[in-house]
Amino acid sequence: MCGSRSSTQVLRTNTFRRTSQREFTQEVHSEVCEVNDCERQVYCKGLCEPHYRRQRRTGSVSADRGVGEQLQRDQCKAAGCERDATERGYCHSHYLRLSRTGDVREERPLSRRVNGACTVQGCENKATARGLCVTHRRRRRVHGDVRAEIPVRRVEGLGFDSRGYWHVPVPPALRHLTNGQTPYPEHRLLMAQLLGRPLTSDESVHHINGDRRDNRTDGPLKDFRSGNLELWSRWQPSGQRVSDKVAFAIETLERYLPEALAAQRPFIFE
Repeated sequence: MCGSRSSTQVLRTNTFRRTSQREFTQEVHSEVCEVNDCERQVYCKGLCEPHYRRQRRTGSVSADRGVGEQLQRDQCKAAGCERDATERGYCHSHYLRLSRTGDVREERPLSRRVNGACTVQGCENKATARGLCVTHRRRRRVHGDVRAEIPVRRVEGLGFDSRGYWHVPVPPALRHLTNGQTPYPEHRLLMAQLLGRPLTSDESVHHINGDRRDNRTDGPLKDFRSGNLELWSRWQPSGQRVSDKVAFAIETLERYLPEALAAQRPFIFE
């Protein structure tokens, strides 16, 4: 120690300082980079900052390449791959595959694999993973074999009740009418089929007789009605029209108890 200053401070101020700090700064900034045609000021070891950092990063200043000029990357050496090589001569995707599996598997495309039909002969189910449907994949996991000789039992859903409305599974061919939703209220699905388009959020299907499970139709729409279904715009008020309820009551009596109407006068609504 020298006085209250450390040895490092003494060396900095006495041993390595040949001139004053101002003179040293002027001297350094008056020098230019040693690389030919580079007029930048010296940053360290006779090189400007870009060339100095390039020297440390790559081991060479690469004087023939301008500062900021991008290197022309090589193409991935995997056959058929047109991506730029980033690691060990491979693109990033093939390099990851090599590091994970030990093989780049050039014959396998890099795009995301889209599962098609199940690869088991005779199975028409959609493949979900490894080329197998859910049933055959479960069989192979449990039994060690897909058991192709045993047919896959398909149980179609019949639907369920929710708040009085009957919901049914929608086949793929009709899901454009439900915006991809399945299961879907049966009365709305039937109305969408009659219209040939999906129902909008401000359209609702009214049950004329008030029975939410009665989704009968009788052909094309007439005045936006078919069977027991009627298309309404905006949400309808609760309840049913009195004339509709009376007409439904008469229809019920005519079907199950016609003698009760034999002595009655005909009902006429104006």
